[in-house]
Amino acid sequence: MSMILRKNIFKIISNVQVESIRHHRVIPLPDPMPYTTAIWRKRFPYRNKTQFEVTHDEVYTKDMHLKTLEERRQEFDPQPIRVEKVNVGISSSLNSLSKAESRQRFQHYAEQRDRADLKRLHYDGALRIPLEEVRDDWLSSKEFSNNLYMIANHYGLFDDLFKYGYFIPQFPLHVNYPFENDQVTPVYSGNRLYAKDASEKPEVKWESTNKENEFYTLIFTNLDGHLKEDDAEVLHWFVGNIPGNQIDKGETLCSYLPPFPPNGSGWHRCVFLLYKHQKGAINFSEEYGSFPGNSVSLEKRTFRTFDFFNKFCSQLRPISLAFFQVAWDISVKDIFHKTLGMNEPRYEFDFEPRYLPPQQFSVEMAPFHTYLEQYRDRKDINEEVIKHYLSMTCPFNGYPNIPKYSLAVPNEKWVPDWYKYEMVKYHKRQGKWKMMPF
Repeated sequence: MSMILRKNIFKIISNVQVESIRHHRVIPLPDPMPYTTAIWRKRFPYRNKTQFEVTHDEVYTKDMHLKTLEERRQEFDPQPIRVEKVNVGISSSLNSLSKAESRQRFQHYAEQRDRADLKRLHYDGALRIPLEEVRDDWLSSKEFSNNLYMIANHYGLFDDLFKYGYFIPQFPLHVNYPFENDQVTPVYSGNRLYAKDASEKPEVKWESTNKENEFYTLIFTNLDGHLKEDDAEVLHWFVGNIPGNQIDKGETLCSYLPPFPPNGSGWHRCVFLLYKHQKGAINFSEEYGSFPGNSVSLEKRTFRTFDFFNKFCSQLRPISLAFFQVAWDISVKDIFHKTLGMNEPRYEFDFEPRYLPPQQFSVEMAPFHTYLEQYRDRKDINEEVIKHYLSMTCPFNGYPNIPKYSLAVPNEKWVPDWYKYEMVKYHKRQGKWKMMPF
């Protein structure tokens, strides 16, 4: 058979294959190993391109259509209720810089930058910046208030406190917990503390004009600490009718109770919320009801900021806040046993077993020992590691001497690559070798 006849037969066969699949929609197969597919296409370039693709019906292709986020939202909630949030705070008295002030600041910056004496001090390492003045200028600016609002909104404080309300903090709220040797543990914007750091009553300060008829109310709640109700809070501290910033002269309606996040419950958001009164002092006991006082009963300390503010919204408004995140430590056990008089709860998460695909006979692009170990029982792997370091340990001499630079030790000759990689993990104590005691 001549060469020309062979080529004509091959064209006829290829045209028949293409015509036979023309009524289907051809979708490229999602290839987990595109490098391997490219090798096969280079190795057999004369084969038809459709041999490396999968044909599907039109009905199946509609199910495989990737939907956008907006389409998914429409499926979940076809008619969402969009409620605009309301500013429940005091109207902002902080104005942004005008164009003239901004121009003046940039001009001053350019003049300072061209000064030769400052450059000389900078090169000699003797230039000192008044950080306290810079900090005070930052705390009194509008940018600080907007930054604190964005952080609080990011952590979802306004959604859990006021639901559809928010407010712009007008000034910083300084909260410091006492520590050892006249040191303090400050509360910033969501910094993480442990329960022992917040075991004592903190020192709270804010700027005030100390006018005659100026009163504030300070509330300290845990948004995630209630043990029975998801939408309720735990009231840890309530001081009302504070004249100016003299918190000691205020009316303590709920004594301070340290946070007690249960073991396994993660990080809890604890918020200090400061309200400013609109019309003098408020009789909270008559209008709101009984407060827990010195009681440590969790039922009496159940609190909802939304209900509280809904009742007193005409008499006070939120003006500042500070919050931190707290987690469990060993001191929480004493709070449950000695202060609350109850057993300590413990939360654990039941993890589902890790999904493993069906084992294949031939696997490419993966070392065979790494692939096979994921199908082994974890107890067998731990037993293998334990036997290894017991064989290297002497009951009289202890652990063997480990070289300082273990990766610099040459490997054996003529060993496969997978063994070299396994030795690197062994020396670095990675993977299954993490439990090695030396």
